[in-house]
Amino acid sequence: MSELLAIGVSHKTAPVEVRERLALPEARAADFLRDLRGSGEIQEAVAISTCNRTELYLVVGDPVEAEGTVLSMLASQAGIRPTSLASAIYGHRNCDAARHLYRVTAGLESMVVGEAEIQGQVKRAYEAALAKDTVGPLTNRLFKAALATGKRVRTETAIGERQLSLPAVAVALAREQLAELVRLCPGGCEEREDLEKAIAAKPRQ
Repeated sequence: MSELLAIGVSHKTAPVEVRERLALPEARAADFLRDLRGSGEIQEAVAISTCNRTELYLVVGDPVEAEGTVLSMLASQAGIRPTSLASAIYGHRNCDAARHLYRVTAGLESMVVGEAEIQGQVKRAYEAALAKDTVGPLTNRLFKAALATGKRVRTETAIGERQLSLPAVAVALAREQLAELVRLCPGGCEEREDLEKAIAAKPRQ
């Protein structure tokens, strides 16, 4: 009987240097998913890779064997010993795996809770797996449902009222710091005028 397995690392479990080494950009993800499908126990596979997480959603025959295979392959492509990676890896099965994807897509697992970018990132990951023919009946239904749920969360709850993202939060924080510096600068000084212009400037899209 097939089971759903989610396995990965995130900002909650791994430092940035580990996440960077485990990242799966689109070209690398395509090769990685193909290699995963080449192993006998993995039937379907989708990879989500952002600056804050790398996660694999898999349909497998033997989840224990699949976890070992994925851990070994992730460690190999990152140049990390599997024993060093084991403490950062988390895994979810079946309903817990589906629930985790729903939370990720809705922005509930993001560094900035409710941030809007993750919905598009999950959609692109699903579309990339579709293009490489590594999805199947279960992952198709799962990702369609997760994306629909993420959209509903943003339109029907307060979480979507502010279109947050990590860069947007960083800009807002920088503006707060600049405003504090303006208050500390004496009126009429050139530095104060420059700071006021910086605060008034619109961020680039």
